[in-house]
Amino acid sequence: MKSLLRRCFAFLIVLSSGLAAANAEKLPQPFTATYKAKYSGFDITAVRSLQALDNDRQLLQFKATSWMANIEEQSQFQWGEHGFLIPQEYTYQRKVLGKKREAHLTFDWQQKQVTNAVQDSTWRMALPDVALDKLGYQLQLRKDLINSRDIGAYEIADGGRLKTYQFAILGEEIVDTPLGKLNAIQVKRIRKNNKRTTHIWLAKDWDYLIVKLQQTEKGGKAYEINLSSATVGDQTVTGL
Repeated sequence: MKSLLRRCFAFLIVLSSGLAAANAEKLPQPFTATYKAKYSGFDITAVRSLQALDNDRQLLQFKATSWMANIEEQSQFQWGEHGFLIPQEYTYQRKVLGKKREAHLTFDWQQKQVTNAVQDSTWRMALPDVALDKLGYQLQLRKDLINSRDIGAYEIADGGRLKTYQFAILGEEIVDTPLGKLNAIQVKRIRKNNKRTTHIWLAKDWDYLIVKLQQTEKGGKAYEINLSSATVGDQTVTGL
């Protein structure tokens, strides 16, 4: 009887491990990606990167530089057990022709609130069970695509209130890049006001890395950023 119980117990452990492995989701790998763009006639270089930190945290960064402006965003976060990105801290710094703007958001998930420190003002807002920051949603979208999840609406803590960013997949296509041709899907951000549009192309074979982004502003001014070099994990991104 004891032997039978031991075998049943061992079987349950194996079954549980198998189910856990089956339900485990893939996470985006660390990466570094460099982009080139022109905006109002000026050359811009932008770098996105993801790296692991201590205490199970990860750091997602974005830096854009030109002769007239510098922008830097950082998001420190953890991955939750249900596959959701849990932001811990978000910072934004912008310097344009000597004028600075800074913002720092601190997420307190026990108290379900986020503290916003923008310039000389500080205020707090309530958080729902799931919310993202202005940089982390891009990685959450990629993770959902990696794991064949539906993409849709993402709640973003921004400017003292929650904003909903909604996306739809438009289709697949081959995108020409300096790295060669890349298999990509095109995603569009859905807005109530169609005067502003955002389209994003993400590389299917490379953790859905952002390959290209096109945005048209309300006044009709448009800009585009394009991938120029990248590594995902320990591999250099190359085309077909």
